[in-house]
Amino acid sequence: MKVHQRDIIEVNFELPDGKFKPHQALVISNDNVLDVEDIFYVVMISSKPFNDEFIFELNNTMLTKPLSKKSFVKCQLIQAYGTDEVISKISSIKPAYFEQVKKKLFETVF
Repeated sequence: MKVHQRDIIEVNFELPDGKFKPHQALVISNDNVLDVEDIFYVVMISSKPFNDEFIFELNNTMLTKPLSKKSFVKCQLIQAYGTDEVISKISSIKPAYFEQVKKKLFETVF
């Protein structure tokens, strides 16, 4: 399944304890990364707001389709995937809000 930057998808996310669990995730890499490397990068989305200094709170006005639960981008949890690992596409974040997420990612990681 083809994905694009700003898509919210579901993937089997590896948790810090080494276990895997289906989670929503936001695609953060641009299409060129997928085209050249055949991978893309995501950041986990969770309904649990642990580690306030690393989260970006989402609300449904930021999205093209609403999420079923209150959700938070976990800016410290980034992983790479291939398109064959996508379980489903759920929504997309609107461009202006994606810029805010990028800023929070930059502050968190760098």
